[in-house]
Amino acid sequence: MALVTETGAGIPTANALITLVEFDAYLTDYGSAATGTDDEKNAAIIRASLWLSTFPNWNGAMTYGRGLQGLALPRSGMTDCNGDAVPSDEVPTEVKRATYIAAAAELTTTGVLTPTITPGTQQKRVKVDVIEVEYVDQAKVDPVTALRPVLTQIEDLLRCLASLRRNNVPWPQVL
Repeated sequence: MALVTETGAGIPTANALITLVEFDAYLTDYGSAATGTDDEKNAAIIRASLWLSTFPNWNGAMTYGRGLQGLALPRSGMTDCNGDAVPSDEVPTEVKRATYIAAAAELTTTGVLTPTITPGTQQKRVKVDVIEVEYVDQAKVDPVTALRPVLTQIEDLLRCLASLRRNNVPWPQVL
């Protein structure tokens, strides 16, 4: 799977916000337990980049416009937490860090960023006659629970670059 990394030039075919080399450096620098082949890492980077690109309410506007850039970034009119303008021809450092975190989560557990939840079907406890089993692993009952630490880190990184809440519903919206 080939990465086409957004450089800030508004690449129409871009599918990644970071490079494999950057991701490998992150995994090494932070002692991540996430491991995989280059193809698996590329796939995780692409999934994380596309997931972040759909982030609700990015500040500013797409620099090159819809159809002319493959991802939601770069953006013009974006400012950081200090009120400084983010150059309209770059992927902000905060977004790259969020992509490392999201890609590492995806590398560890494929699909963790897009869990399938069918309300009412998760079972915490099952009882048949006098035999009862209670599931202790809350992540198996509710995949969003396992994702909470990742979402918190990403929300902290991106809080000034995007509006993270819509109609008082926390992102990601689970309906």
